[in-house]
Amino acid sequence: MFAGCSGGGSSALAPVPISPASIRHFASHYSCPATGSLKYVSDARLNVIFVYAGKFSGQSPCGLIASASLMIPTGLHVQAATHDLYVANEYGEDIVVFHRGQIEAYNTYTDPSVQLPIDVTVAPDGTVLASNYTNRAQSEKGSISTWIAGPNGGTFVGNYPETNSYQGAYIAVRKNGTVYFDDVDRNNLQGFVWKVSCPAGACGVQTQVAGVVLQFPGGIAFDKTGDMLVTDVFAATADTFELPNPAPSTFAMAGEPWDMAISTGDRSIFTFNSFRNEALEYSYPGGTLIGTVTGASGGAIGGIAVDP
Repeated sequence: MFAGCSGGGSSALAPVPISPASIRHFASHYSCPATGSLKYVSDARLNVIFVYAGKFSGQSPCGLIASASLMIPTGLHVQAATHDLYVANEYGEDIVVFHRGQIEAYNTYTDPSVQLPIDVTVAPDGTVLASNYTNRAQSEKGSISTWIAGPNGGTFVGNYPETNSYQGAYIAVRKNGTVYFDDVDRNNLQGFVWKVSCPAGACGVQTQVAGVVLQFPGGIAFDKTGDMLVTDVFAATADTFELPNPAPSTFAMAGEPWDMAISTGDRSIFTFNSFRNEALEYSYPGGTLIGTVTGASGGAIGGIAVDP
């Protein structure tokens, strides 16, 4: 999904180098079960989202969302209470939302400062939060956009620059409402994790999570005990932190694991191997590979989410 650090003043993170006007070779279809676990895998090159039922085992998708609203879809999030799918729509410069079982978005959240969102989440109070890697002109660093949820795009609250960020990455919310995000630090280009309180979308002072340093920041999630899971992209590991202890338990993952999701009950975590364009399911906390599904030919997986 992203290019790595390449020196010469270029971006540490970069959007998929394609045009959003890429020819669409897919038509939407949907035959997934109304209940039970679904996995969503976005393709940031083909501008579609594949939907899978059951454990990953090389199966074909039961659904395909090929809505024209999708333009470089990256990070994904499923709101547990509603089963709605939120999509960080990078080139669309917005967040689009789908009801479970639907192939067209029913709501769109837009930041008037025109940001490029990488990831999205929803807080327990219903606040929608997007992590942006930069703005359209790439003249800003990473930031967080927030909205009070509602129809017709809800109510935009604000855009909050990420402290000491070179470029933004992923975002998640703990059950107590605290927002956590990781980014590329502007001083050393490593990945740091920060936390902030954003009641009703009004974000306060950001605090760095002490001692947590990543080679390169990946997806964030929280298990049912409140432990923080982060994928370290360049180390190719899944790291579990029992905060405030900065020493994680860890296991290896294939390729460069970017976005990450955890299933209800904490039995599986999901990520993708960008080298092989495949999504992977691992047992949690053991780290045993359960199975994979292969992305479409010519595609590039951009994000992953699980419901429930």
